[in-house]
Amino acid sequence: MVLCRPERRNTLDRQAVDALREAFAEGGAGPVLLTAEGPAFCAGGDLRMLQGSAESGELAAMMCANAAGFADVIEAIVASPRPVVAAVDGPAVGGGASLVLACDATIATPRARLAFAWGRYGLPPDGCVTATLAAAVGAERAQALLDEGAEIAAGSEFAPQVFARVVPVERLEEESLAAAASAAKRAKAAEVLAEIRRRRGEELAAIAATVADPAVVTRLAMIYKIDR
Repeated sequence: MVLCRPERRNTLDRQAVDALREAFAEGGAGPVLLTAEGPAFCAGGDLRMLQGSAESGELAAMMCANAAGFADVIEAIVASPRPVVAAVDGPAVGGGASLVLACDATIATPRARLAFAWGRYGLPPDGCVTATLAAAVGAERAQALLDEGAEIAAGSEFAPQVFARVVPVERLEEESLAAAASAAKRAKAAEVLAEIRRRRGEELAAIAATVADPAVVTRLAMIYKIDR
């Protein structure tokens, strides 16, 4: 499975989210290898789509709907009986980081980094990242990383907890295919799924409460009109 919008840094618009949800919901046999085209794995939500909603006055409704749809994707990946391996060469920002953390294993290059960027827009995290990051690094450290809007790069102290291996760029395809061929679901997939389902409502409620503030929506609308 390939994220193939390199001209948009593989951002997630409604069509991409729907395609991912359908792909993981339909089941099938064998492992899944999730890769991406271009210099970025995934830059998160598509600001161009949100910019259109900002102009039409539907930004709050759009953000709530998108967050719920994306939570479905993350839950489907973790719930799938098929092991999912991510091959990451470049940044995975916001929702992109959530996507990586949902996978059972990640093979990364030295250029890989997970960026927890929601705070730069004054937004709470989504994509069930409060559960999946906690499963990787522990609840206290996860909360600190999210509060700080921090990054986990290939050289970070947390890299061994989120990346199964860091390999040279030229070996990423070979190593990720080999990892997918022998992959299994994570040891505590059931516990992670239960925590995702427990925290999902909290994340969505936090987003709804944030965008219910007209001042926040106005500020976000201005950002999205500028940051295309």
